[in-house]
Amino acid sequence: MTEVRGVERPSANPRRPRAMTFRKRSSAPLLTPEQSRRQADVVRFAWDHFGEPGPVIAFLNTRHDAVDGQPLHLALDSDEGLARVANLIRQMSPKA
Repeated sequence: MTEVRGVERPSANPRRPRAMTFRKRSSAPLLTPEQSRRQADVVRFAWDHFGEPGPVIAFLNTRHDAVDGQPLHLALDSDEGLARVANLIRQMSPKA
């Protein structure tokens, strides 16, 4: 038998292209339109005050004794909670 050079033989286990995989749908409930509005407002207030993503995220997700909870959760719960968080932001020293 003669060997032909330059011709590749198919391997025994050819690689198949990976199929697209999708994540299962989350079981977490979606925000209501009012909650979405309050979330956008509190993020905008925090962004205007801190001006950088790191401090904004830390502020929104850290418990504060002045409002007795996490600002993001309070703002999502009610307009009163949003107002309390907005007042807390106003009381904080301005960004440098």
